[in-house]
Amino acid sequence: MRPGDPSLSPQALAAEEQARVSERVQGFVDDRRARDRVETGRIHPYFSKLRAKLERQMDEPPLFDMPSLPRQLLYSWADKARQFGATGSPGAVPPSRAAPKPGELLAQRARNNPEFDRLRTLSQAGDELQSFAQGVSTLKLVVTLELLQGPDGTLREVKLVSRSGNPAYDDYVLQSVPAALAKTPPPPDDAMGVHPDGIRTLWAVEGRVVYVRKLRDMKGTDTAYLAAAAAVGVLAGGFEETTGEVYVIDVRNPHFECRSRLLRVY
Repeated sequence: MRPGDPSLSPQALAAEEQARVSERVQGFVDDRRARDRVETGRIHPYFSKLRAKLERQMDEPPLFDMPSLPRQLLYSWADKARQFGATGSPGAVPPSRAAPKPGELLAQRARNNPEFDRLRTLSQAGDELQSFAQGVSTLKLVVTLELLQGPDGTLREVKLVSRSGNPAYDDYVLQSVPAALAKTPPPPDDAMGVHPDGIRTLWAVEGRVVYVRKLRDMKGTDTAYLAAAAAVGVLAGGFEETTGEVYVIDVRNPHFECRSRLLRVY
């Protein structure tokens, strides 16, 4: 330190502090704008194609030593109890903001007609079983990534922003991204989020165990299981309108599923 050093003057220190605060505030503004672009749907279809490529690359992941079926059921029950305590509903959103399920509609009628009680109980049990089988209420692994691309879409860098707690899953996701975006076509120059210095996006990759299976994949040896499941009333499933696929619950063959979610477009 030297007496009279101009870098230590009050004016210089104030200017340095102003620059530091301005940079931080601008970062908050940019992050909010990047989030609003996604939440309001003001993003180019190019980013939807990126999401599809990521999920296609991670189509058949391993189970990553996930908990067994009994532990998943216990976790699901605890999660429902936590949500009920926080919102008054076992669902993820308050009942006033969520579309009522068949079991909830029957519950409304059952208040004035006790004959609906048994049907309501079965319907609500089916709703919860379907939610569990599709991985909505099971234990999840979530890793957050920041992707840096060139203006032509070429992947430059993948940054790990937050870990899932499972190193094997984190490594799998990190290794899948370069292969998924290896042959990505260039985005339009006028697409929002595409800048002369490149593209910066933030993604969450969620992995979970699901217990549903395509009906067409069931073989002759599965006939006894289907009959037993139908007999006890647990043969719930779903129908995919876009593909025409019929899904049924199969707790004997759990498999892992990865879903990508775009969080920010800077």
